[in-house]
Amino acid sequence: MGIYSDKHGERTQINFYPSLDGGLNLSTPPENLNKNELRDAMNVEFSPLTGSLRVRGGLVWSGKFPEKVNRIIAVPGYHGFLAKASASDKLYYFLWNNIWNVIGTCTGNGEFYATMWDEPGQILLASGGKLQKFSGTSLPELTTITGSPEHCYLVFSRGGRVGVVCDEDTIKFSAVGDCTGWENDPNDDSTAQFIQIGYKDGMYINAVVPLSKDLIIFKSPPDEPEKGIIYRLTGDYPDWEILEVAHNTGTFAQNTVQAVGNDVFFITPSGLATLSNVTSYGEVKTSWPDRKVSSTLTFRLEKSAKLWHVPLKQQLWLLPSEYDDDIWILDYSRGIWSKIKFPVKPNFTADVDKLLFIFSGRDLYQVNDWFTHDEVKDVGIKDIDAKIQLGTILRGNQTLIKGAIATFNVVPECNAVLKLGNFKMRFKAGGTLDYVYDNEKCAFDDQDDLFPVGNTLTARRKFIVRDWAIVPEIKITGGGCELSSLGLEIVEV
Repeated sequence: MGIYSDKHGERTQINFYPSLDGGLNLSTPPENLNKNELRDAMNVEFSPLTGSLRVRGGLVWSGKFPEKVNRIIAVPGYHGFLAKASASDKLYYFLWNNIWNVIGTCTGNGEFYATMWDEPGQILLASGGKLQKFSGTSLPELTTITGSPEHCYLVFSRGGRVGVVCDEDTIKFSAVGDCTGWENDPNDDSTAQFIQIGYKDGMYINAVVPLSKDLIIFKSPPDEPEKGIIYRLTGDYPDWEILEVAHNTGTFAQNTVQAVGNDVFFITPSGLATLSNVTSYGEVKTSWPDRKVSSTLTFRLEKSAKLWHVPLKQQLWLLPSEYDDDIWILDYSRGIWSKIKFPVKPNFTADVDKLLFIFSGRDLYQVNDWFTHDEVKDVGIKDIDAKIQLGTILRGNQTLIKGAIATFNVVPECNAVLKLGNFKMRFKAGGTLDYVYDNEKCAFDDQDDLFPVGNTLTARRKFIVRDWAIVPEIKITGGGCELSSLGLEIVEV
């Protein structure tokens, strides 16, 4: 709520935007936004340390693969990841800034998925052919599990068994504790088993993810997820049970689904949805965390969309299509949205050993929060251009803005400017400001800068801006800037 003063016979209101932690809201007219909500938030995110709105980290070029790669899989425990080549189906292993050629190729030419198994550094891979095992414990090694099903399209682990999707309806499970055991003994429940989901329903299993102790299974007709069914597999063999969770909804593929804690996030043609456990009832609830941005986001979604989980930042990154440049960021710890854009097109992203990487073609980049620019291979240094736009100030009469106060943090490499129509006010790092508001005394009695580098600062400035509608906007060039709050001294005239 504003603070009013009649010092000069005017009705003055100090409009505070105290936290800016409401994120993007595109679902309501800009003049109706709450004080903490934004009409635009490009190349900014919310700091997990301070809660302030900050410019995203810069790109640091980290290596080049012999050929284009389209997917990466982290290797837990060994601080590296596997990358699958787009054309040749070769695997490459990135470890400690070195790229290794993995001996062998994928058994299939489909999408590339993996699950952890047994010891740290060992994972199981599915690419449409027989199951494979990768070991990064010494030299990178890839072996084929010859007794596994002929076609393994998706892979996961559950209850000590390995599970693979083999065709449109069938999920096969290995023997308990044995990823090589795929033969069934009718007299031994611990041997390999299988289950059919929605047998002969004309749909295909296109995603499988865990939800608590259960499995969530997505089925839909080809390219028609809006006509799909979501199933839930509960219990273990021989006491497992298949339940239908939702009808006429679904997702595009395995890479448009992510499990985060006890929630499953998935992209539908209507936007981003979640499935959550309702513990008290043992049921599953559907909700829509994109309600503030769906009016714009939904129209950009295509079947080539991707959903990436970035646990390092407690974020989900949503790329609406392969033709889109904007990545929509959901900070799921706060339930708020922003957007980022890189000077290169990401094919995939993953965090490894507290480092965040993106792939673009053959090039590998680290997203480094301490970098104030993007380092693009064969191009050079590129500025990070960020934009924060607040709700429109619209009153019954013209609005007069007499001054501003901002709490922020900038570095010398960053140029941050508050725009109110044609007026511009710069947030500076270093330098001095002699007077504050109507006081003609120096702000500091000593010679210290008003804007010392590296600290959170509060700056004030007097000015006059008058218009029928005013849109507060902050444009930032370069990283290293955080904005905590903003206040505007407003008079209705």
